[in-house]
Amino acid sequence: MKTKCLIFIGLTSLIFHANISHGQVMAGIREGVAASTFSAKGALADNDKIILSHLSGVFATVPVSKFFAIQPEINYLKKGRSNETSQLGVSTQTDFSINYLQVPLQLQYRDGTISSNGKSVFYFTGGPYVAFALDNEKSTASGESTTVFVTKNSRDTDWGLTFGIGLQTAVKNQRVRFDLKYDMGLSEIGGQPEDFRTKCLSLSVGVVL
Repeated sequence: MKTKCLIFIGLTSLIFHANISHGQVMAGIREGVAASTFSAKGALADNDKIILSHLSGVFATVPVSKFFAIQPEINYLKKGRSNETSQLGVSTQTDFSINYLQVPLQLQYRDGTISSNGKSVFYFTGGPYVAFALDNEKSTASGESTTVFVTKNSRDTDWGLTFGIGLQTAVKNQRVRFDLKYDMGLSEIGGQPEDFRTKCLSLSVGVVL
């Protein structure tokens, strides 16, 4: 797993510093929120078992033509599932979550060349990702008490697909990006009662440096 992580980070670093003749290579940082769940294979989500978390990351845009670009990213986020049960009138909520270092490699399609001229640009993104599990948390809340357990990784690596739409625009002479993305995990999560995969919808705001 460590070897794969080093390979992905190394390739991403090379893309960050590449010099492509089709346009300006851009890099930036992003912050946002994510709503995630674990659901059965083929299901988009379990709407009543969602947890909210924060995400942080860096990204680059490497133009390869007038309409297409490669967009590598490195993001830190938490994905999980919330369960609520009731016994003898006592409600117990159990949250199971995994902290991931996620590395998507996306193809971006846009309606024109993203440049530093301050024009607004809409774009679509899609492609694979690999996410490296850092640790797991299991939080159980019964009544007013909450117990948090940090457990061994249920699975080191999650492979999946990510799709999104975005807008880059100028805010006070600063290039700002708004991204809405959906991640669909393809790897089974260990230690779960069913054949679960990760599902995540995120909204982030990024700044081009």
